[in-house]
Amino acid sequence: MKKIFVLLFIVLSAQTFAQLGKLDSGGKLSPYQACYDVKFYDISIRIDPAEKAIAGSVIMRAEAIKDFNKILVDLDTTFQIESVQMITKDKKGIDLKFTHEGGKIWIDFSNTIKRGEMFSTKIDYAGIPRIPKRPPWDEGMVWSKTKDGKDWVTVTCQGGGADVWWPCKDHPSDRADSVLLHFNVPSDLICIGSGKFKSAINNNNGTKTWNWYVSTPINNYCVMFYLGPYKAIDYDYTSITGEKFPFTVWVLPESFDKAKEHAPQFLLHMKVQEELIGPYPFRADKYSVVEAPHLGMEHQTAIGYGYGWKNHPQFAFDWLHHHEFSHEWWANLVACKDWSEFWIAEGLGTYMQPLYLEKVFGKDEYSRYMKSIKRFSNKQPVAPRGEKSSGEVYGNDIYYKGAWIVHTLRYYLGDETFFKVLRRWAYPTEEMEKIKDGRQCRIATTDELLDIAEKISDKKLDWFFEVYLRQASLPILNVKNAGNKVELSWETENNLPFPMPVDVSIAGKTIRTEMKDGKNVIDLPEGSDFTVDPKDWVLKVVKQ
Repeated sequence: MKKIFVLLFIVLSAQTFAQLGKLDSGGKLSPYQACYDVKFYDISIRIDPAEKAIAGSVIMRAEAIKDFNKILVDLDTTFQIESVQMITKDKKGIDLKFTHEGGKIWIDFSNTIKRGEMFSTKIDYAGIPRIPKRPPWDEGMVWSKTKDGKDWVTVTCQGGGADVWWPCKDHPSDRADSVLLHFNVPSDLICIGSGKFKSAINNNNGTKTWNWYVSTPINNYCVMFYLGPYKAIDYDYTSITGEKFPFTVWVLPESFDKAKEHAPQFLLHMKVQEELIGPYPFRADKYSVVEAPHLGMEHQTAIGYGYGWKNHPQFAFDWLHHHEFSHEWWANLVACKDWSEFWIAEGLGTYMQPLYLEKVFGKDEYSRYMKSIKRFSNKQPVAPRGEKSSGEVYGNDIYYKGAWIVHTLRYYLGDETFFKVLRRWAYPTEEMEKIKDGRQCRIATTDELLDIAEKISDKKLDWFFEVYLRQASLPILNVKNAGNKVELSWETENNLPFPMPVDVSIAGKTIRTEMKDGKNVIDLPEGSDFTVDPKDWVLKVVKQ
């Protein structure tokens, strides 16, 4: 069977996200959500695999951004709310009036919460979460079984939001600074959570409570658990900072031998990534890879992995782990302010795979990988302006085209400048690379990346970002062979300026042709052949 590289999870997900409808995360932020900023969640959930049900409570601590007496919290329609309370400073609960309709909880306060005031609410709820048809692209609880019949459970919720299993403010612009997690589960299973392990308490009733603590800001959809009969493979890893942190691969018993042989390459993934864009961001908590009953997801400090402990069919590395792992920087360290900025996570996350291949195997493998992902739809901008939901922006282009845009920026800036830009996109200052208490994390925008790139390169790049990221179509390079001359000119959507240089190879010699006004004419020696952009650096359509 011919091995054809197709990023299956991207192709399927583009189709599935479009069908999410009202399950989309994000979108225009309601004034009843914009009025508060979440600081902390304390999540306690009882998971019952036999009934495929969950029940629990979530305490949300937040700061009032404006005066209000009503707020909005998201929770899927499959759940029933038992109570909503205001938690006072002396930890007493005062019942609040609420309505739960259409996946929204409207909470009324008996008094006005003033700007700058801290407040806490507690929501008790229970129900049977929706079951996804095609995880991780459908949203909901994945109730699976291991080969020997043990329960194997997790959640997928990137596109639909974490409100498919716990009440939260479902918008990418607001990440809690920290999260405390308590999972009450059958005692014969292990529950891996986001963040740092705190304890596992035997309740002496057939259940255990696993406690985890996320010490840094986290996207709602990355708050996660994995439940199963896991075995640990522990590694000794030292960061480029000189610090050691827990590095564990959690596997099912039937996968243990295969995983133990395969997973050591994950250490090299970490080493190369740290060298390229700075230290692993979550050294204060851990890094773990957890075998999951779906293909994979970038859950912070606990990467979901279901690729089968194997390498890419055409390249000598585990691309699935590397892609999800890359999101620890592009998505989790540098998060998107709105889903319209989704390319920052997926485009940069995708581009790290060819960079890894280049670093480990050489430039030819880099180029071969870039060629393998050269497939674009160009139906909408990679970074559309305005507030968008996850379903509105999701598609192949935020991955492939996003990576190719970064590839072209590398050509324009040159390697020395480009790699400085890339590292400062991850960590804006050298000092931030040393921080691990959460202040290293930030919510970014396309315009911020533009500003950083311009400052480091000392070049105006607004034209580059405008054409490649804000417009749907690719720039067209018109190439006209006029006898002893080659006439080059750029054509862009909305006639935007585009002074992108391009390499031209003439009689075996390559020159960089400047296009300051979007055009140039090159003298062509009689009888000479020429090739435009022979190494395929510039993202474009060519018309001859």
